Amino acid sequence: MRAFHFRNNVLHCEDVDLLRFSKGKSTPYYLYSQAQIVENCQAVLQAGEGLDFLPCYALKANYNPAILQLIRRMGFGADVVSGGELQFALKAGFAADKIVFAGVGKTEEEIELAVRTGIHSLNIESQEEFAVVRQVTQRLNKKVRVAFRINPNIEAHTHDYITTGRHLNKFGVPLSEALTLYEQAAEAEYLEPVGIHVHIGSQIVQSKPFLETAQYLRSVVEQLRAKGLEVKTLDLGGGIGIDYEDDFQKAETELPIRSVLPAYLNALKDLDVKLVVELGRSIIGNAGILVSRVLYRKQTPLKRFVIVDAAMNNLIRPSLYQAYHSIVPLELKDVPKFKVDVVGPVCESGDFLAKDRLLPRFERGDLLAVGGAGAYGQALASNYNLRPLIPEYLVTAKEVKTIFKGQTIEDIAHQYTW
Repeated sequence: MRAFHFRNNVLHCEDVDLLRFSKGKSTPYYLYSQAQIVENCQAVLQAGEGLDFLPCYALKANYNPAILQLIRRMGFGADVVSGGELQFALKAGFAADKIVFAGVGKTEEEIELAVRTGIHSLNIESQEEFAVVRQVTQRLNKKVRVAFRINPNIEAHTHDYITTGRHLNKFGVPLSEALTLYEQAAEAEYLEPVGIHVHIGSQIVQSKPFLETAQYLRSVVEQLRAKGLEVKTLDLGGGIGIDYEDDFQKAETELPIRSVLPAYLNALKDLDVKLVVELGRSIIGNAGILVSRVLYRKQTPLKRFVIVDAAMNNLIRPSLYQAYHSIVPLELKDVPKFKVDVVGPVCESGDFLAKDRLLPRFERGDLLAVGGAGAYGQALASNYNLRPLIPEYLVTAKEVKTIFKGQTIEDIAHQYTW
């Protein structure tokens, strides 16, 4: 049975009736399915069976400690892009030698933390960063494993803001530069070059861009080995997407992770290297929903609005990326449908969860669920308009655990000097 499904016209998460659960609960809130997270992790592990394989979870997608610990117990490493994420990964119990650290703007303090910790690899993205890493290792008299992020100039066919592998993007270095830096690292006393890193973008649901990347990587490995340089690891990045149109009512379809990832790995399995992947959205995205309550309905000369208590400060993806998220009532009813904008209370015209969406008629007080909200939801949330962060819950079969109690205005106020 699907983790999120309708039973007797009421949305359930695993065996929890969400209409009943929501009674007496403040809204909005995030809710996640442990069963779906486990299923997604198992799909990744199955794709890597028989390979020298390290799946890493991208903390940027959702860094709730309960979720981190669950994924770590599944055998995953961690992909981090800041010193804060590195500290969360370590605190959640991820082994240091199963943590990869990427990002174009690592501070010297963050680099020092990574070197002292002994992580799996520090992924370098510029000549100047390379120089800083070299200086830090010399000062600490400590060796670090490094990989070089290459920008392959491959089109990921996704939103411009989450395309990362083109020459006009800020990430990575050109191949010629990477080859030179790799040679310099091999000669450095405290650097151990272990491989190459790529990440071409996010929310990619087709195999083609990844297969193009695999062919590119094969050529890079050949060039490095032709120079007598050892290549132990290929960090393939992540970016595998989910179905944001899932309304929990259609027949269950195959997850992109089950088709795209095996194809990507199989294209490189004969290179005698460890294959690392960095997955966030495909692990947690379809495992979470945002539950919100209808505050008001409003009709203007040109628009119908459904005003809810969730806003862009809770889920910014629709405003930031014009992203589509399915929206369903917690209880299905035989009522007319209308084309509406679903908007929040924040004082911005860009504060919306859906535009021109055909949805069942909602009444004041009705509850709705926004699908595909497990990734880049709470992780991108803010206190804009002095709105506190909202609670998070984790469902395991019939049980619901509070994994973040949410904030109060007092919590926010205490951070300041009055």
